[in-house]
Amino acid sequence: MTKATLIKTASRSFFFLGSWPVRFISWWVATGYFLFFPTRRGNSIRLYQVIFPDQRGWYHLYCAWRQFHSFAATFGDRIDAARKKEKLPPTPGREGILEANKKGSGGILLMSHLGSYEVAARAFQKYGLKLLLTMGEKEARQVARDQRETLKEQGITIQVASEEKDSVLGGLEAIKFIREGGFVSIAGDIIWTEQRALLPVKFFGREVGLASGPYLLALATGAPLFILFTFRIKRGRYQVMVLPPRQVKTSSRSERERALQESAQAYADALEEMVRRHPFQWYIFEPFFPSAGPWPGRR
Repeated sequence: MTKATLIKTASRSFFFLGSWPVRFISWWVATGYFLFFPTRRGNSIRLYQVIFPDQRGWYHLYCAWRQFHSFAATFGDRIDAARKKEKLPPTPGREGILEANKKGSGGILLMSHLGSYEVAARAFQKYGLKLLLTMGEKEARQVARDQRETLKEQGITIQVASEEKDSVLGGLEAIKFIREGGFVSIAGDIIWTEQRALLPVKFFGREVGLASGPYLLALATGAPLFILFTFRIKRGRYQVMVLPPRQVKTSSRSERERALQESAQAYADALEEMVRRHPFQWYIFEPFFPSAGPWPGRR
Protein backbone atom coordinates (compact mmCIF):
# COMPACT_ATOMS: atom_id res chain seq x y z
CA MET A 1 0.00 0.00 0.00
CA THR A 2 1.45 3.37 -1.04
CA LYS A 3 1.73 6.33 1.32
CA ALA A 4 -0.88 8.28 -0.67
CA THR A 5 -3.32 5.34 -0.48
CA LEU A 6 -2.71 5.01 3.26
CA ILE A 7 -3.41 8.70 3.84
CA LYS A 8 -6.58 8.57 1.75
CA THR A 9 -7.80 5.44 3.58
CA ALA A 10 -7.10 7.02 6.97
CA SER A 11 -8.88 10.22 5.94
CA ARG A 12 -11.99 8.28 4.88
CA SER A 13 -11.94 6.31 8.13
CA PHE A 14 -11.77 9.50 10.20
CA PHE A 15 -14.59 10.93 8.12
CA PHE A 16 -16.91 8.17 9.32
CA LEU A 17 -15.52 7.83 12.87
CA GLY A 18 -15.55 11.54 13.59
CA SER A 19 -12.80 13.88 14.74
CA TRP A 20 -12.04 12.31 18.13
CA PRO A 21 -9.26 9.96 16.87
CA VAL A 22 -7.56 12.89 15.10
CA ARG A 23 -7.94 15.15 18.14
CA PHE A 24 -6.55 12.45 20.45
CA ILE A 25 -3.55 11.72 18.25
CA SER A 26 -2.77 15.35 17.40
CA TRP A 27 -2.94 16.35 21.09
CA TRP A 28 -0.23 13.82 21.93
CA VAL A 29 1.84 14.77 18.90
CA ALA A 30 1.69 18.42 19.98
CA THR A 31 2.68 17.39 23.51
CA GLY A 32 5.64 15.47 22.11
CA TYR A 33 6.80 18.46 20.10
CA PHE A 34 6.44 20.70 23.15
CA LEU A 35 8.44 18.36 25.41
CA PHE A 36 11.10 17.01 23.07
CA PHE A 37 11.76 19.80 20.56
CA PRO A 38 13.36 22.54 22.68
CA THR A 39 14.26 24.73 19.70
CA ARG A 40 10.69 24.98 18.48
CA ARG A 41 9.42 25.42 22.04
CA GLY A 42 12.01 28.16 22.57
CA ASN A 43 10.90 29.97 19.41
CA SER A 44 7.33 30.10 20.72
CA ILE A 45 8.43 31.22 24.16
CA ARG A 46 10.44 34.09 22.66
CA LEU A 47 7.43 35.01 20.54
CA TYR A 48 5.28 35.42 23.64
CA GLN A 49 8.01 37.24 25.52
CA VAL A 50 7.56 40.02 22.97
CA ILE A 51 3.76 39.82 22.87
CA PHE A 52 3.46 39.78 26.68
CA PRO A 53 6.58 41.61 27.93
CA ASP A 54 5.10 42.30 31.39
CA GLN A 55 4.39 38.65 32.20
CA ARG A 56 6.72 36.23 33.97
CA GLY A 57 8.50 33.30 32.35
CA TRP A 58 6.01 30.64 33.41
CA TYR A 59 3.26 32.50 31.55
CA HIS A 60 5.26 32.48 28.32
CA LEU A 61 5.72 28.72 28.72
CA TYR A 62 1.97 28.36 29.24
CA CYS A 63 1.33 30.42 26.08
CA ALA A 64 3.60 28.14 24.06
CA TRP A 65 1.70 25.10 25.37
CA ARG A 66 -1.61 26.66 24.37
CA GLN A 67 -0.28 27.59 20.93
CA PHE A 68 0.98 24.05 20.21
CA HIS A 69 -2.32 22.45 21.19
CA SER A 70 -4.46 25.08 19.51
CA PHE A 71 -2.67 24.27 16.26
CA ALA A 72 -3.21 20.54 16.87
CA ALA A 73 -6.94 21.16 17.24
CA THR A 74 -7.18 22.52 13.69
CA PHE A 75 -6.73 19.00 12.29
CA GLY A 76 -9.83 17.78 14.13
CA ASP A 77 -11.70 20.90 13.06
CA ARG A 78 -11.09 19.97 9.41
CA ILE A 79 -12.76 16.60 9.94
CA ASP A 80 -15.75 18.16 11.69
CA ALA A 81 -16.14 20.75 8.93
CA ALA A 82 -16.07 18.06 6.23
CA ARG A 83 -18.50 15.73 8.02
CA LYS A 84 -21.06 18.25 9.23
CA LYS A 85 -20.70 20.59 6.25
CA GLU A 86 -21.64 23.46 8.50
CA LYS A 87 -22.30 26.81 6.93
CA LEU A 88 -19.78 29.44 7.82
CA PRO A 89 -21.02 32.45 9.79
CA PRO A 90 -21.45 35.73 7.88
CA THR A 91 -18.15 37.18 6.70
CA PRO A 92 -17.83 40.84 7.74
CA GLY A 93 -16.30 42.93 4.98
CA ARG A 94 -16.89 40.42 2.17
CA GLU A 95 -18.76 43.05 0.12
CA GLY A 96 -15.51 44.55 -1.17
CA ILE A 97 -14.27 41.21 -2.47
CA LEU A 98 -17.62 40.42 -4.07
CA GLU A 99 -17.65 43.82 -5.77
CA ALA A 100 -14.13 43.31 -7.14
CA ASN A 101 -15.15 39.86 -8.38
CA LYS A 102 -18.22 41.32 -10.08
CA LYS A 103 -16.12 43.96 -11.81
CA GLY A 104 -13.55 41.38 -12.85
CA SER A 105 -10.69 43.42 -11.40
CA GLY A 106 -9.32 40.59 -9.30
CA GLY A 107 -7.49 41.27 -6.06
CA ILE A 108 -4.90 40.27 -3.48
CA LEU A 109 -6.04 38.48 -0.32
CA LEU A 110 -3.41 39.21 2.32
CA MET A 111 -3.71 36.41 4.85
CA SER A 112 -1.81 35.36 7.99
CA HIS A 113 -0.95 32.19 9.86
CA LEU A 114 -3.89 32.88 12.12
CA GLY A 115 -6.69 30.33 12.33
CA SER A 116 -7.02 28.27 9.14
CA TYR A 117 -6.41 29.17 5.48
CA GLU A 118 -8.72 26.31 4.44
CA VAL A 119 -11.63 28.00 6.18
CA ALA A 120 -11.00 31.20 4.24
CA ALA A 121 -10.81 29.22 1.00
CA ARG A 122 -14.14 27.53 1.75
CA ALA A 123 -15.68 30.85 2.73
CA PHE A 124 -15.22 32.31 -0.74
CA GLN A 125 -15.62 29.09 -2.69
CA LYS A 126 -19.39 29.52 -2.72
CA TYR A 127 -19.01 32.98 -4.29
CA GLY A 128 -17.27 31.51 -7.31
CA LEU A 129 -13.93 33.24 -6.88
CA LYS A 130 -11.03 32.15 -9.03
CA LEU A 131 -8.34 31.72 -6.38
CA LEU A 132 -4.56 31.22 -6.52
CA LEU A 133 -3.18 30.11 -3.15
CA THR A 134 0.53 30.89 -2.71
CA MET A 135 2.49 28.72 -0.25
CA GLY A 136 6.06 28.15 0.76
CA GLU A 137 7.74 24.85 -0.10
CA LYS A 138 7.64 23.60 3.49
CA GLU A 139 3.99 24.58 3.89
CA ALA A 140 3.01 22.97 0.61
CA ARG A 141 4.63 19.68 1.65
CA GLN A 142 2.38 19.63 4.71
CA VAL A 143 -0.73 19.70 2.53
CA ALA A 144 -1.61 16.11 1.71
CA ARG A 145 -2.09 15.16 -1.93
CA ASP A 146 -5.79 14.47 -1.47
CA GLN A 147 -6.24 17.92 0.10
CA ARG A 148 -4.56 19.49 -2.92
CA GLU A 149 -6.90 17.61 -5.23
CA THR A 150 -9.89 18.77 -3.19
CA LEU A 151 -8.73 22.38 -3.38
CA LYS A 152 -8.20 22.01 -7.12
CA GLU A 153 -11.72 20.64 -7.55
CA GLN A 154 -12.99 23.72 -5.74
CA GLY A 155 -11.32 25.94 -8.33
CA ILE A 156 -8.29 26.75 -6.16
CA THR A 157 -4.80 26.67 -7.68
CA ILE A 158 -1.73 26.21 -5.45
CA GLN A 159 1.47 28.06 -6.32
CA VAL A 160 4.64 27.09 -4.46
CA ALA A 161 7.11 29.93 -3.78
CA SER A 162 10.71 28.73 -4.03
CA GLU A 163 14.16 30.16 -4.65
CA GLU A 164 14.05 28.91 -8.24
CA LYS A 165 10.58 30.36 -8.83
CA ASP A 166 10.75 33.47 -6.72
CA SER A 167 9.86 37.00 -7.78
CA VAL A 168 10.17 36.80 -11.57
CA LEU A 169 8.24 33.73 -12.75
CA GLY A 170 5.97 33.55 -9.70
CA GLY A 171 5.24 37.26 -9.91
CA LEU A 172 4.40 37.15 -13.61
CA GLU A 173 2.05 34.22 -13.05
CA ALA A 174 0.29 36.07 -10.23
CA ILE A 175 -0.02 39.27 -12.29
CA LYS A 176 -1.52 37.33 -15.20
CA PHE A 177 -3.91 35.56 -12.83
CA ILE A 178 -5.17 38.85 -11.36
CA ARG A 179 -5.55 40.52 -14.74
CA GLU A 180 -7.77 37.63 -15.75
CA GLY A 181 -10.06 38.45 -12.81
CA GLY A 182 -8.59 36.08 -10.27
CA PHE A 183 -7.62 36.56 -6.63
CA VAL A 184 -4.15 35.76 -5.32
CA SER A 185 -3.92 34.70 -1.67
CA ILE A 186 -0.58 35.44 0.03
CA ALA A 187 0.46 35.19 3.68
CA GLY A 188 1.97 38.47 4.83
CA ASP A 189 3.56 37.31 8.09
CA ILE A 190 6.05 34.76 6.71
CA ILE A 191 8.97 35.24 4.33
CA TRP A 192 9.45 32.02 2.33
CA THR A 193 12.41 32.98 0.17
CA GLU A 194 15.47 35.16 0.56
CA GLN A 195 14.45 38.71 -0.32
CA ARG A 196 16.80 41.62 -0.69
CA ALA A 197 14.22 44.29 0.07
CA LEU A 198 12.05 43.96 3.15
CA LEU A 199 9.63 46.60 4.32
CA PRO A 200 10.38 47.79 7.89
CA VAL A 201 7.29 48.00 10.12
CA LYS A 202 6.56 48.54 13.78
CA PHE A 203 5.08 45.40 15.33
CA PHE A 204 4.65 44.83 19.07
CA GLY A 205 7.18 47.56 19.75
CA ARG A 206 9.86 45.97 17.55
CA GLU A 207 11.07 46.67 14.06
CA VAL A 208 10.54 43.69 11.78
CA GLY A 209 10.82 43.28 8.03
CA LEU A 210 7.84 42.09 6.02
CA ALA A 211 7.91 40.72 2.49
CA SER A 212 7.22 43.38 -0.12
CA GLY A 213 5.68 40.93 -2.61
CA PRO A 214 1.96 41.43 -1.82
CA TYR A 215 2.24 45.22 -2.00
CA LEU A 216 4.34 45.20 -5.18
CA LEU A 217 1.70 42.95 -6.71
CA ALA A 218 -1.05 45.40 -5.77
CA LEU A 219 1.02 48.28 -7.16
CA ALA A 220 1.79 46.48 -10.43
CA THR A 221 -1.78 45.38 -11.14
CA GLY A 222 -3.78 48.22 -9.59
CA ALA A 223 -5.97 45.56 -7.97
CA PRO A 224 -7.37 46.11 -4.47
CA LEU A 225 -5.58 44.53 -1.52
CA PHE A 226 -7.78 42.89 1.13
CA ILE A 227 -6.46 42.03 4.60
CA LEU A 228 -8.22 38.84 5.65
CA PHE A 229 -8.21 36.98 8.99
CA THR A 230 -9.71 33.70 10.20
CA PHE A 231 -9.98 32.68 13.83
CA ARG A 232 -11.69 29.97 15.85
CA ILE A 233 -14.73 31.07 17.83
CA LYS A 234 -15.42 27.62 19.29
CA ARG A 235 -14.60 23.99 18.56
CA GLY A 236 -14.95 23.40 14.85
CA ARG A 237 -16.34 26.88 14.19
CA TYR A 238 -14.40 29.76 12.64
CA GLN A 239 -15.02 33.39 11.78
CA VAL A 240 -13.67 35.06 8.64
CA MET A 241 -13.14 38.83 8.69
CA VAL A 242 -12.14 41.07 5.78
CA LEU A 243 -10.92 44.65 6.19
CA PRO A 244 -11.85 47.38 3.68
CA PRO A 245 -9.91 47.21 0.39
CA ARG A 246 -6.68 49.16 0.10
CA GLN A 247 -5.22 50.57 -3.10
CA VAL A 248 -1.44 50.77 -3.40
CA LYS A 249 -0.88 53.67 -5.78
CA THR A 250 1.81 56.28 -6.37
CA SER A 251 1.90 59.37 -8.54
CA SER A 252 5.69 59.27 -8.87
CA ARG A 253 8.55 56.82 -8.51
CA SER A 254 9.86 58.76 -5.50
CA GLU A 255 6.69 57.95 -3.55
CA ARG A 256 6.89 54.22 -4.29
CA GLU A 257 8.74 53.12 -1.15
CA ARG A 258 6.54 55.24 1.08
CA ALA A 259 3.35 53.78 -0.39
CA LEU A 260 4.64 50.23 0.02
CA GLN A 261 5.80 50.83 3.59
CA GLU A 262 2.52 52.45 4.61
CA SER A 263 0.56 49.50 3.25
CA ALA A 264 2.81 47.05 5.08
CA GLN A 265 2.41 49.04 8.31
CA ALA A 266 -1.38 48.98 7.94
CA TYR A 267 -1.21 45.19 7.70
CA ALA A 268 1.15 44.97 10.71
CA ASP A 269 -1.21 47.12 12.80
CA ALA A 270 -4.20 44.95 11.88
CA LEU A 271 -2.28 41.74 12.57
CA GLU A 272 -1.08 43.00 15.95
CA GLU A 273 -4.65 43.77 16.97
CA MET A 274 -5.82 40.30 15.94
CA VAL A 275 -2.93 38.55 17.69
CA ARG A 276 -3.75 40.45 20.89
CA ARG A 277 -7.33 39.16 20.61
CA HIS A 278 -6.36 35.57 19.72
CA PRO A 279 -2.75 35.09 20.86
CA PHE A 280 -2.80 31.28 20.84
CA GLN A 281 -4.12 31.04 17.28
CA TRP A 282 -1.13 32.72 15.64
CA TYR A 283 0.76 29.66 14.40
CA ILE A 284 4.30 30.94 14.05
CA PHE A 285 6.86 28.33 15.13
CA GLU A 286 9.98 29.81 13.56
CA PRO A 287 11.99 32.83 14.84
CA PHE A 288 9.99 35.93 13.98
CA PHE A 289 11.29 38.90 15.97
CA PRO A 290 14.92 39.94 15.44
CA SER A 291 17.15 39.98 18.50
CA ALA A 292 18.23 43.55 17.79
CA GLY A 293 16.05 45.08 20.49
CA PRO A 294 13.13 47.52 20.66
CA TRP A 295 11.82 49.80 17.99
CA PRO A 296 14.24 52.72 17.69
CA GLY A 297 11.67 55.46 18.16
CA ARG A 298 10.40 55.94 14.60
CA ARG A 299 7.02 57.63 14.38
